[in-house]
Amino acid sequence: MKKLILLLLVSWGAFAQTAESYHVKAKAHFEKGQFKEAIAALTLAIKLNPKNVKAWRNRAITYEKTEKFDLAVKDYLEVLKYDPSAETLGAIGFDYLVLEKYEESRKYLQQAITLLPTNINFRYNLALSHQYEQNYALAIEAYDEALKVDPYHTTSLISKTRCLLRLKQFDKASVLVDSFFLKKNFDVEMLLFRGDIKLHNGAVEAALNDFTRAIAINPEDIILLIRAADCLAELSQFDEEAAVRKRIVTLMEKQGETKEYRAINYGLLGFALYNAFLWEEALENLSKSISLDPSATFYFYRTAVKAKLKDYAGACEDLKKAQELNPEEAENYEGYFADTAEFEEFYESCMGGV
Repeated sequence: MKKLILLLLVSWGAFAQTAESYHVKAKAHFEKGQFKEAIAALTLAIKLNPKNVKAWRNRAITYEKTEKFDLAVKDYLEVLKYDPSAETLGAIGFDYLVLEKYEESRKYLQQAITLLPTNINFRYNLALSHQYEQNYALAIEAYDEALKVDPYHTTSLISKTRCLLRLKQFDKASVLVDSFFLKKNFDVEMLLFRGDIKLHNGAVEAALNDFTRAIAINPEDIILLIRAADCLAELSQFDEEAAVRKRIVTLMEKQGETKEYRAINYGLLGFALYNAFLWEEALENLSKSISLDPSATFYFYRTAVKAKLKDYAGACEDLKKAQELNPEEAENYEGYFADTAEFEEFYESCMGGV
């Protein structure tokens, strides 16, 4: 009998050691960024010891690293059986948030907050769940609760400002942004918001100044560049606008933006070049836009460019295409060339060939 007990103890010791060795291997893989191998090792550790909470938790964390949040949730729910802590509940809430399961996210985040009310991340994620559902008023209330815990929590201040702007509460947003900078805080996104508020109030040059400052810090931020280009267009600084829009389309190609988005911005570059009297470059970029996504608007602009270059036959074809693509604007498109003296020769040529 003693011999049997001894054998059992030896077997159990080898068993436990093997499970732990897999966990050690998993840690080594994780630290090297070898997440697939780490998951495989942790899976073997869990098979050998299904009550190994540490292995379940670490595998959940590793699944998060590989953006497999659905699998991470399953592992955290297993952890929850043994460790119903605020940390576990908050992690489940976060993963459900990423999975866009907002009601489930709030369920676990609220439980986590009850256990640990001073955790700013739980409160921030709770507010985000409302914001992502476009319930901006509820999101603002939740951000206010988070800011009671930490009045200087930058991400809560930024997200609250974004919600205020979504609700078009520009005065409240302006107060929040100004107080942020008065405390000698700094954030590029707050510069963007301040620029947007100035634009709303008609202060285009001041808005451009904020966007330009932000671009100096994040020179490859397409949103900032578009805002600056729009300001330059409104200020009729077309050469400068064209230079910025060239940067935009270059970045879009580099970052692999959608065909439709690239088409719009090639078209806007073409229009800026047209306003800068750079007809050949304008034609090239409007043609790129149309090849990506035919648009009545950019066929119309290309009509004007071809007319400037005395390609009346090509311009006439583009005008007809614009009218065909957007019949509701057909008369307006034709009327523009009929009523604009500089296009008189083109219009007579085009209409005479009908």
